[in-house]
Amino acid sequence: MLKQTLLCMVLVGSCGLITNAQAQQFIYKWTDEKGQPQYSELPPPSGTPYETVRKPGSAMPGAEAARDLTKEQEELARTLAEEEAKIQKQQEQAKKEAEDQRAKNCEIAKKNVAALQSNRPVVRSDDKGNKVTLGAEERAAELQKAQKDQDYFCNP
Repeated sequence: MLKQTLLCMVLVGSCGLITNAQAQQFIYKWTDEKGQPQYSELPPPSGTPYETVRKPGSAMPGAEAARDLTKEQEELARTLAEEEAKIQKQQEQAKKEAEDQRAKNCEIAKKNVAALQSNRPVVRSDDKGNKVTLGAEERAAELQKAQKDQDYFCNP
């Protein structure tokens, strides 16, 4: 009789542990190779750093658990939307900065072409810091480079 009672207690305790383990599931959060945050009940690919967010357990009564789950889902969705908006803003800012830099490089290339095509002497500094006037061959080579730069930066 004592063995049966002990066995029954072990079974009930095991069921409680299994239920508790199922109630404490996690949501995995990580950033993919494109920089986008990812959320999943499945773990990320191996070698990917991640953090876990504990899902609420089902120990609460039905309606209250559903309400809390909905609140947590809304909060998770809001957090996800905020992170996506932040990432999109960063991408837009990086794109604008790249476009601004391209425009600056275009202006520089245009000025270089104009200077190299003019009849004025072109002077640059050598390795020692001395000013050296470009010869005809050097000037032609620099003009060719400047025209390539102008084509690249001014024609997207």
